[in-house]
Amino acid sequence: MPHQLYVVVAIAAGILLVSLGVTAALALRIRRLRAERDRAVTLAQEELARDVHDIVGHWLWLASIKSELAYRRAAGDARLRGELGEALQAVRHAAHAVRHVSKGNRQLSFQGESTRAEALLASFGIDCTVRVECSRLPRNVSAALGTVIREGVTNMLRHSAVSRCVIELTEQEGLLRLAVANDGASRREPPHSPGDGLDNLRHRVAGLSGTVRASTGDDGWFRLIAEVPRKFSE
Repeated sequence: MPHQLYVVVAIAAGILLVSLGVTAALALRIRRLRAERDRAVTLAQEELARDVHDIVGHWLWLASIKSELAYRRAAGDARLRGELGEALQAVRHAAHAVRHVSKGNRQLSFQGESTRAEALLASFGIDCTVRVECSRLPRNVSAALGTVIREGVTNMLRHSAVSRCVIELTEQEGLLRLAVANDGASRREPPHSPGDGLDNLRHRVAGLSGTVRASTGDDGWFRLIAEVPRKFSE
């Protein structure tokens, strides 16, 4: 009888241990499934934010520039100018909201902004050529150069009568050189007005030990040039 009791107790203990093991395994599986679900939700949210920024942000940027140009051309019509001013302000608020929603989920890039510039300039009937003569860029360098392209194209449309634009990225002896050039510069006016963002570009690129300069050549082309050492990777 004692032997039989021992066997029963041993079997019961075995069943209990197996049950505990199965319970622990199920709990671990549940935690893993929840973690995978949370990652999937996070990825979906980030993807949505990127889509919002890329698709909606692009058209808001285009609408902002076109509205600003129309606002300037309506100088002789106070009523129309007032309505355009309100529309422009609304578009800017919407663009700010889009940037806020997608903040931290999307970073500017050279490739993204050069592609966006081609599409935007084409919508204005401007011929845009992009030339790239270097390999894959470090993310932070790509983001900085993307900012230069966006600022250059925005100011180009605001202050110039452009028919052609060339965006060129080259590399020589470890130095990346981005040139955003257009044929619509005016020699009677400075290429950039105060507060146009050029100082911000210089500050950002200086963080990568790079430089930014702007000039108008004798050929009538305005050039915004940024140079960054390739060694500054993430």
